[in-house]
Amino acid sequence: MVVLSWLNLKKEVSDMKKSILFLSLMMALVFCVVSCVAAESVSPESLLVGGAVPVTWEVSEEHLMVDTQEARDLFERIDNKDYPSLEELKAHPVVAQLDSLSAYYKALYGITAEIDTPEREQIRRDTLAWFLARGSARTTSVTGKGKHYYAYDGPLKSEYKLEVVLGLPSSGKSSSVADPDSETMSAFILDCDMIKAALPEYKESHGAGADAVHLESMNIMKDAMNAFLSGDMNGTNVILPIVATDLEELLSDYIRPFEAAGYHVNVKFKEIEPNVSAAKVVRRELKGGQLINSAVAFSFGTGPEDVYRELSVMLNPDGIPYGQVAAENEK
Repeated sequence: MVVLSWLNLKKEVSDMKKSILFLSLMMALVFCVVSCVAAESVSPESLLVGGAVPVTWEVSEEHLMVDTQEARDLFERIDNKDYPSLEELKAHPVVAQLDSLSAYYKALYGITAEIDTPEREQIRRDTLAWFLARGSARTTSVTGKGKHYYAYDGPLKSEYKLEVVLGLPSSGKSSSVADPDSETMSAFILDCDMIKAALPEYKESHGAGADAVHLESMNIMKDAMNAFLSGDMNGTNVILPIVATDLEELLSDYIRPFEAAGYHVNVKFKEIEPNVSAAKVVRRELKGGQLINSAVAFSFGTGPEDVYRELSVMLNPDGIPYGQVAAENEK
């Protein structure tokens, strides 16, 4: 009798566990369905906050993406190098408006990488062909203050060199390092931002739809990179400006594949304070640059610098520190 009672009790407990598991799965399924229905029922317009409106004008320094006096005041403050703290930027109404514009266009366009039509595939092929047809940076004019303006139709050399330029967003990785080094090295600039800016939703939204096309631009970037690793452009000198906060990912996704393809790699870093980077991101967004959700743009901290410090003293396959290669190239 005792054994039977124990077996019955054990069976009841087992049945109860199965019932609880079943109920939990059903509740999760219901929650998922409700969430999906709710997401589909949210209109893009409902995501806009603080008076932000869809961009229907040509965005510029004279006509900012958020067309208010408050946005103008913030833009001019940053322009005058009076950089707010990160905490101040995170709480600023204009930043919230920019984030809501990014959310609006992501809801409007969806994730463009998921568009599966022959027409979209053709856009991707055309964008890739346009991107790979570019040359090195070439100075077209220089201002009185020494600022260079570039076209990307200069010559390309095949010396199997890759230069990785690390830094926070808007640190000057491209304008201060990649562009001039591209001209000096006759190197192709492998920059995902250039691809992103060429996609139709980005153009239509004046950069506000950057988040919607981000994944698609990364996919095209991978196809472009393969042209240098194993395609017709193998051996062509390359400069890679990138925000990297994970050393192993940088090594596995970029450095090791290029080294396996025969490239000699060096690394540089463009220094900037995190709050200055965040402020310059906001300034760039307001004048029509790509919108990066502030939760992402303000989150990198000292990550790229930490990666650089560790990578720069690591030995490349030739036994030379990656940072030392860059220093020797500049002699």
